[in-house]
This record gives sequence, structure tokens and C-alpha cells, in this order.
Amino acid sequence: MWPYDLTLGPLAVNLYGIFTALGAALGLWALRFSAPCAGLGTGLARDLGFWLILWGLIGARAAYAAFNWAAFAGSPLRLLEFWSGGFMFQGGLLGGAGAACLALRRKKIPVLAAGDALGPALSLGQAAGRAGCLFAGCCYGRAAPQGFPFALVFPEGGGAPPGKPLYPVQAMEGLGLLVLSVWLFRLLRAGKAPRGLVFGAYLAGAGLLRLVMEAFRGDFRGQPFLGLAPTAWMALVTAAAGAVVIAAAVRRRKASPAGSGGDAGAGRGGGFGQADRFRPAGRDVLAQEGQEVRDFLAREEQASQEGREGLEGQEVREG
Repeated sequence: MWPYDLTLGPLAVNLYGIFTALGAALGLWALRFSAPCAGLGTGLARDLGFWLILWGLIGARAAYAAFNWAAFAGSPLRLLEFWSGGFMFQGGLLGGAGAACLALRRKKIPVLAAGDALGPALSLGQAAGRAGCLFAGCCYGRAAPQGFPFALVFPEGGGAPPGKPLYPVQAMEGLGLLVLSVWLFRLLRAGKAPRGLVFGAYLAGAGLLRLVMEAFRGDFRGQPFLGLAPTAWMALVTAAAGAVVIAAAVRRRKASPAGSGGDAGAGRGGGFGQADRFRPAGRDVLAQEGQEVRDFLAREEQASQEGREGLEGQEVREG
């Protein structure tokens, strides 16, 4: 693997920072496609992007520092060195979710519909971020057995123990997140999932994937409690929260009258407490809105024509 910094002449490029920025950019790019499938406008990335990135980074850094305070106790200002690595995704999820909920309520955008749109985008961004971990050598795996064909050997200068074959957990989790992102997008685009189910599937899938990866990790992730590291407990809580969201979405679908189209996943007319309905795909939303405009113009033209005929009749009577 490459060292932590890639030297291009006199310029040292921090690969961890590059892939972190790439993950944020890919997530916002994907959100422009997933938002219409959730019945929301493409401006969702513009409305949430800054707050998601800012508070996601703050939350991820704060969570990492909470479980690894010994690394910052001697020099607290190192907390501001975001480019040096040291993030915990679950903390970023909490920070970004809190900021997103406030922004969504202020703009009156349905939270669950936005969560459905964010699921595939977040998973894709995480996958790119794991590539940064791979090049930095952080979040490394434990020693791989002799003869394991996919073992990685890291060089000097990174965060991983050099010269030892290790499980490629960064690549394993990154590939898993990429597959999860594709599946979530296909599920969302099909338009058959009740509101909230895609977001719940993201939480459950990402949490379970992380929980499996914990068994192959070799880095320090906090003092174990009941046999599990704090990061494993957080992954378990994330997966459980996803299961709760999925169960609630399925229950709302069963409780809604058949064919009632109650919960407008499009964010136009869809309130927080309405019953669930199947959300149309993005192009269907645009087609439906275009038809509504054409119907409105036709009614206006008919009313104008009737008004002209009435005036002509009145002129004839007066003549």
C-alpha cells in the first residue's frame, strides 16, 4: 500500500483527506438522483449539504476523541487536525442527523422522505471514505492467517503495523457499502417501499455490516464492555434502530386503507402524520406535475371561452 502522504514533487497530498472530500462529493451527487425518487426536489442536496458535512465531521471527530482521549490529552488542539484522520462514523451519523432534522423542519420537508433519499447517498459516501482509511492505514484489520489470498501488507509511515499480512477490512467494508448503496437506490427507484423503509434498511444494513467487520478489526476501538468494543455496541444500536424504522414503515403501510395514497412521499402535500402510500419514481412525479399544469391551463381556457361567449350574448341582447 502507499504511505499516508502521496508526494507529487514538492507537494505532499494527504490521501485520507482527498477520499474524505471525495466521499462527501459523491454523496451529494448521488442525492441529486435519489431525492426525486423519494418524491423530493433535487435541491435537497443544496439545502442539507453544508450542514450534513459540517456536523457530520464534528460528530465523527467528537465520538472518536471520546473513545481515544489519550491521543489528544497532551495536545487538545490536535482535535482540529481533521486531515490527520480519526473519525467514528456513528458519531458522524448522529451529528449529521441532528443538523439535518433541524434543517428539514425549518424547510417543512418530510423527515422520513429525506431519510429515504439520504440512505443510498450516505452509503456511497461511506464507501469512498473507507478507501481513505485504506490508504491511511487506519481502521486496519487483525493478522490474517498464512496463505490468505487477499491479505494486505502496509508500509512504514501509515497507521497500520507495517510488514504484516492483515485482513483488508477497509476494502471489505467499502465494497459492502457500495453494494448496499446500489441495492438501496434500486429499492428506492422502484417506488414500492413505504416511506421510511429505505432509510431503515440503510441503518440496518450499515450497522450489521460494521458489526461483522468488527470481528476482523485489529486496531484499538475503546475498552471492551461485555465482550464488545464501544464501536461494536454503536453498530448494534444502529442496526436495531434500522429494524425499528423498518417495522414502523411496514406497520404504517398495513394500517393505511388499501389504495388510499395517503402519505405523499413527494413532499408536496405530504405531512408528518399522514398515512403511508407508495412513492412514485422521480420521472413519474414530473409527468404528474406536467399533467396537472396542462389540466389547469385547459380549465382556464374553457373558463375564458365561456366568459367571451357570455359577453357576446349580452351584446346581442342589448343591440
